[in-house]
Amino acid sequence: MDSADVVVIGAGVSGLSSAYRLAKAGRDVVVVDKGIVGGEASGRNGGMVSERVDEPALIPLAVEATRTWETLADELGYPTEFVQQGRLQVAVTEEEMGALHSERDNALRHGLHAEMVDPPEIRDMIPGITERTLGGLFFSKGGHANTQLAVQAFAWALQDLGGRLYQNTAVTGFQVVGDRVTAVETTAGPIAADMVVAAAGPQTGLMAGLVGVHIPVAPARVEILATAPIEPLTSIALVGNGLYGHQAVRGNLIFGGGAHEWADVDLTTTPGKPNTPLIRSIARRLAELLPEVADVPVIRSWAGVVEQAPDYMPIIDILDSPSNYVVVTASAHGFGISPATGKVVSDLVLYGETNIDIGGLGLGRFANVSPNWRHQRGWIPAPNRS
Repeated sequence: MDSADVVVIGAGVSGLSSAYRLAKAGRDVVVVDKGIVGGEASGRNGGMVSERVDEPALIPLAVEATRTWETLADELGYPTEFVQQGRLQVAVTEEEMGALHSERDNALRHGLHAEMVDPPEIRDMIPGITERTLGGLFFSKGGHANTQLAVQAFAWALQDLGGRLYQNTAVTGFQVVGDRVTAVETTAGPIAADMVVAAAGPQTGLMAGLVGVHIPVAPARVEILATAPIEPLTSIALVGNGLYGHQAVRGNLIFGGGAHEWADVDLTTTPGKPNTPLIRSIARRLAELLPEVADVPVIRSWAGVVEQAPDYMPIIDILDSPSNYVVVTASAHGFGISPATGKVVSDLVLYGETNIDIGGLGLGRFANVSPNWRHQRGWIPAPNRS
């Protein structure tokens, strides 16, 4: 039987960041994933980094992550293409303007810098942005990174520290003695473990069910498009018209946005990643937001599957039983906060607590949520897309 101090389930950005921090602390770490590094939404998202003042429970993690991103590539020894030129959120309706004022006030209450900007200032920041823009909120500490490069950087840095990475290896069960997991069963054989970190993305709920615990998360498909490269337009991360994204170092515009389509997954097969009519909606909204680049062709689009909690917020917690099982679910927030997630999870494994406030992200907040919550909200199965 293979063995490790810690088995991390999931080679997405949350799992790899956690594994890297644990390996850096001297622990023998194995990461297992039924697919490949960054194969789901970790490598298929808008790459946004921000203080997240719209979601107060996330602010401590997001602030720590934003600080860490500044030096992360140097620390890991591999490129992430992190660019910290700010994040601009623009409003095209009066309702959105009201939300921006509320976010600005929330930022100030938490000691964060956020500046309201008017349409002329926005046009200086983002040449060619729509004349419909009523105003915006600028976060100077915001930024963006290359998602696939960053996930791969964590993986390589983990391996440089002696961590092991088993791709295309599905977890099929757990051996539990008393109130502790003693081994993780996989398609490549069992792995004995002192601690388990389940960062299994859309499989998070299924994994927890194998140890008799209900975690209310449901899989959803996230879609992103990339345009052909264009001349430098902006280095600022941009949110507006229901979209989020940035211009990549190579000049491509990388943008995504909802609404996300509910999906289903199982433990051992890779979920489908077809594009849906949502891509047309994203392309249309991008042309509306940046009319001067409306004729730039879309050269590729892709999808990944995330997990969503009922309140659309992450869950980071240690189960009561099994007592050596840490749950990490990002609920579509994983990439931007991942450097802090790794620190928090490492702290929980090593010390049972962390000095970063995650009080609002515990599993206990769902004590009264029905296992049937998704159906109660009117969920219907997604069309069978090939």
